Amino acid sequence: MTAPHLTGEVEGWRMKRAFVSYSRTNLDVVTQLVQDLQAVGVQTWHDQTLTGGQRWWDNILANIRECDIFIFALSPESWASEACRGELAYVQHLSKAILPVLVADGINLNLLPAPLNEIQVADYRRCDKEAAFALVKSINTAPASPALPDPLPAPPPVPVSYLSNLKERIDSTAPLGAQEQIGLIFELEAGLRDGRPPGELRDLLVSLRRRDDLLAKIATRIDEALATLDSTPPPPRNKVAHSAPPPMASHRAHLPSPPPLPVAHEPAPAPKVARSKSRRYLCPQGNAPQVIAEVKAWLDSQGFDSQQLATDNDNVLLQIKKRGGWRDLVGMATSLNVVFSHSADTLTVEIGAGKWIDKAAVGTVSMFILWPLAVTAGIGAWEQMKMPDKIFEHIASRLVYT
Repeated sequence: MTAPHLTGEVEGWRMKRAFVSYSRTNLDVVTQLVQDLQAVGVQTWHDQTLTGGQRWWDNILANIRECDIFIFALSPESWASEACRGELAYVQHLSKAILPVLVADGINLNLLPAPLNEIQVADYRRCDKEAAFALVKSINTAPASPALPDPLPAPPPVPVSYLSNLKERIDSTAPLGAQEQIGLIFELEAGLRDGRPPGELRDLLVSLRRRDDLLAKIATRIDEALATLDSTPPPPRNKVAHSAPPPMASHRAHLPSPPPLPVAHEPAPAPKVARSKSRRYLCPQGNAPQVIAEVKAWLDSQGFDSQQLATDNDNVLLQIKKRGGWRDLVGMATSLNVVFSHSADTLTVEIGAGKWIDKAAVGTVSMFILWPLAVTAGIGAWEQMKMPDKIFEHIASRLVYT
């Protein structure tokens, strides 16, 4: 991808050049923001590509170096984004002007760390003319960016989530092993959850589906992803906030109260099931499906068969069993049950042994029959493999344990 050159002149006055850092979850409101800025002469650049790699990341960093102001489209998703935070860190090293722009609810302004807690936050949740005019005023009054340091600071590494160029890997003539196929379908499914352009996702899924060396279970996952694309209507545009937020003050000392967080209930206590283990982790609203998918993909890569089912209390059950002769030791019907329950910003994970459920025969699993732990000896074999602790450790590498 070749980036547009961020320059322009109007009657001898050089237009401001803005780099917009955002999460693709907020693409609709960011697109409206960019259109509003461009309408009044602010040059903007924001990345809209699906795949990544070193050249892609170098291109983003080059555009950051060229910009006059760095606009951080502030939302829970962008603040959790490895790429967005990497861009923000690079801007700090360059001493560029930073403008946080609130584009979604769920951010407590009083808890923002440096440097965002030292900067006036612009509010663009309403996407109206008043918000656009206030944003343009903030851009025009922002301090000028200093000259680039010499030598330049070391560039941040390519974010892990963007290390791979999906199209090149999918179209490669080299054989794709099981782990590579699992990794590809996981990244494509993550793109589906993150709201990436459906047309590009569809092309990649179809290309992967056509490979001669595709595993049957990967083909099934692709068919499910394509069906999801077919059945999901496009999100409505310009419907970011359900109610107009209070106007932002002109000085940070007079900021209004932080925008209300989504209604959150006290996290339910971890289930008390005999001989099971449970942990609770900090997990932003909406991130739980991605965490579960990561755990499932990791278990698949470690040589476990797994299946995901819904429970009767709206939780998610992930059942695993070991491939090969080991399963004869504990019995074909024995599995390790991992139940994920999410409330507010807390993800509770409970692990214990149970019987492998015929997924085709059930729709929703009753918690009453899920945990025959008191009479099941299989948990001992799983504990010998230290699988519960390994799963907890894997989740903790991505979330904060509470």
